[in-house]
Amino acid sequence: MRTNLTRHLASALAALWLEHRAVRREYAFLISKGDGKLARRLYSAAENDDHFSECIEIEQQLTNPTRRYAVRLVRYGVRVGGIIDELERLLKAGIRPR
Repeated sequence: MRTNLTRHLASALAALWLEHRAVRREYAFLISKGDGKLARRLYSAAENDDHFSECIEIEQQLTNPTRRYAVRLVRYGVRVGGIIDELERLLKAGIRPR
């Protein structure tokens, strides 16, 4: 049986995954400059070094204000990803109330 704490952590994890996907979608659309096909490819790509290199190359072609917004999105996404990792660690550890 799941405890209330575990249930709340699982709910928070689901909400954070939705937020992470929304930020990633926004970032892909932003750097693709409205090209839907490129945005879908960037959004669905695996997060690896090749993908990051391609995104950086595309970012360098953006105007400065747009590039700053893209960097803010990336930083926010990394922070959300860190929280997701920590919640997953807690859930795997089997948090139990005292």
